[in-house]
Amino acid sequence: MTDALLVLGVVAVCVAMLWLSVKLEPHWVSKDGSRLICYGQGLTRAGMPVGRWRELRIMRVSDEAVEVRPRRGSLTAEPNTANVGVKNWITRAGRKPSYWRVSGRTESTSKRKVVYMLVSCSDPEAPDMLAVRMPATSKAVPMFEALAINKSPLTASPPNRESPSAEAQPGQG
Repeated sequence: MTDALLVLGVVAVCVAMLWLSVKLEPHWVSKDGSRLICYGQGLTRAGMPVGRWRELRIMRVSDEAVEVRPRRGSLTAEPNTANVGVKNWITRAGRKPSYWRVSGRTESTSKRKVVYMLVSCSDPEAPDMLAVRMPATSKAVPMFEALAINKSPLTASPPNRESPSAEAQPGQG
């Protein structure tokens, strides 16, 4: 009888750990809130997802832009040979940074999560937009609110891409 209970307990712990691994996602924020690790997903101009949610490292570089580096690869778009016409926005070539402007906050279905939309300002091959998901109680939320182009929730169409200023890309100008 004790062997059956032991096996049942081990199975229950394994199921609980599997459930936690699906529900928990990485999130780290520096003390000042200017650097963070969270999940992000590339989007087309129409709002269709490009790829899957990926772990991203984000750092504030100026009063109008953030630098985004994926955990692995870069955000450059390359044609996917398996699905013609679908962009594969993560490559394994290197960790090339891209610079983005915070467009605004979207309506979230969960009260515990916030999703910010970023518009690319440096890489023409990157996805049109980037959705960044983080907990609503994160220390990085005030930084994203301060960087937002418009303080209201997003409308149907995001602002057009603009050429980056020299201030938005340190070391580039």
